[in-house]
Amino acid sequence: MHHETTRPETFFAELRPGQLLESLFNTMPEFFFFVKDRSSRFVTASLPFAQGLGAKDVQEIIGKTDFDYSADFLAEAFVADDRRVIQTGQLMSNKVELVPSGDSLDWLSTTKVPLYGHKDDVIGLAGLSHVILDSDALYCNHPEMRKLVSFIQEHFREKITATHLASAAGISVSSVERLFRATFGVTPLMYLRKTRLNAACRLLRSGDQGLATIAATCGFRDQQGMTRAFRQELKITPLKYRRRFSSNNELATEPSSLAHEA
Repeated sequence: MHHETTRPETFFAELRPGQLLESLFNTMPEFFFFVKDRSSRFVTASLPFAQGLGAKDVQEIIGKTDFDYSADFLAEAFVADDRRVIQTGQLMSNKVELVPSGDSLDWLSTTKVPLYGHKDDVIGLAGLSHVILDSDALYCNHPEMRKLVSFIQEHFREKITATHLASAAGISVSSVERLFRATFGVTPLMYLRKTRLNAACRLLRSGDQGLATIAATCGFRDQQGMTRAFRQELKITPLKYRRRFSSNNELATEPSSLAHEA
């Protein structure tokens, strides 16, 4: 029996928009798919991504940017990554960073790839993000990780070294490094910093303690060390974070529950 050969360009030309990647990622709510043009405006996305921003559907976000949905310091970082991908034509693969989400901090892993037009110029990008959450599923194959995470959560106010972690889990120092990278995509030091930053953020939002006191309470060497950590990981200073997210600030607004992309 003769079968007519299917030409990909003909097939895709006949395909109604919004049925391919968007529909696929709509079935995977843990992943957030989006497409932007050269000006970092949303062109399309999966429904979970749009809803994570606070929109009721994808159509609502089309033509808008991260600045319409995220705190400026987050949007600036997202768009800076867009610019690098679009201007260089090089992908950004599995970038892991901390972002505020609700009343906590989440690890966000994001990949962005350039999209080319018919003239071989970059006309935008496609991105895929997911939040790396601590969960039982992460520990089922590596029970040592639960011991490591529990040790950090109990002792983050103290000075912790890789040797301390290895001893707590009964494994080697090199295994500690390998497990953290395999589980969270970050180093043990980065995870420890996240835990300290999360504690500092809670105190900055809910109280009026001085920055030096908060730094000491949360395990930072000093106030300057805490400020450096905030700048490096959150792209904001502790004082600006307090002004924006303090529960005593009626004008403060939390970013959306989805720490959507980096």
